[in-house]
Amino acid sequence: MLKLILLFICFNFPLMLSCSQGENGDFIAAATPQKTQKKELIVIDPGHGGFDIGATVQSVEEKALALQTATLVKQYLHDKGYRVILTRSRDVFVSLKKRTSIANDTKSKLFVSIHFNAFKGTDVKGIEIYYYNKGDKGRQTASKKLAQLVLNGLIAATGTPSRGVKTGNFHVIRETNMPAILIEGGFITNPQERTHLKDKKYVEKMAQSIADAIEKYFRS
Repeated sequence: MLKLILLFICFNFPLMLSCSQGENGDFIAAATPQKTQKKELIVIDPGHGGFDIGATVQSVEEKALALQTATLVKQYLHDKGYRVILTRSRDVFVSLKKRTSIANDTKSKLFVSIHFNAFKGTDVKGIEIYYYNKGDKGRQTASKKLAQLVLNGLIAATGTPSRGVKTGNFHVIRETNMPAILIEGGFITNPQERTHLKDKKYVEKMAQSIADAIEKYFRS
């Protein structure tokens, strides 16, 4: 009877047990090593979406770039064992209220909104990160800490100029209950940065540095 139970588990739940056949024909069951799953839940928010394109220059659309980056950040965080929710996983419009509700209702530990910048002057470039500096002092301090860690990581990974950590009154970082930041990951309107942002490897470096900074936040 025990053998039948082990066989059932082996073939129906291979992530729990791995099975092999011994020399005498008996099945040997062993626990399958499981990847440690961290308890922290993180919400990643790709800016814009659907009819809300965001900044766009020469076929480079902010909404698409934000989703590409956010999807990679989610992948890299999953690889580290974190649980991650995207406020959108495809090209659809999601209201600002819905984005913050997703984070608040799931009681996520962090909220990270990903955007890209634009300016009428094409010489302006660099990465800047915003946090909300009113209300709960603990949340302010944690948000600022996260913003600085992410900025440091992005600058080190990309070599892009830093425009600093700034305060802002954006809905998604104001109405969330947990530490929250909004990343402006470079200027689409700057020819050099636009070229970088069209490079998949560059975007991967950005996403990896964001995930690494989040890991550092939880460890420090």
